[in-house]
Amino acid sequence: MVALTRISMADLARQRRLDVSLADDGELSSDHSVGQAVEHYLESMRIDEKQLRWTAFSRGVLLDSKRRIRELEPADEEWTVMPEVSAGHGG
Repeated sequence: MVALTRISMADLARQRRLDVSLADDGELSSDHSVGQAVEHYLESMRIDEKQLRWTAFSRGVLLDSKRRIRELEPADEEWTVMPEVSAGHGG
């Protein structure tokens, strides 16, 4: 299986985008989890909404936050990062 060498994370509106090269000596490697990559995105974009649970989607499918980046398919290099939405919490 071909490993991902980079990931691109963006918000739903594609206004805040972060491209990351996955290197063993870099900020993120293929050994990090999806959840750790999402945390890195939030810190890099200076999004301080820690009270919300954030998720990542690739090709319309929710990525498991505990899954290692190295376990993802090469087609999963583009992620949409957004707060988790649950029913019944509206105002």
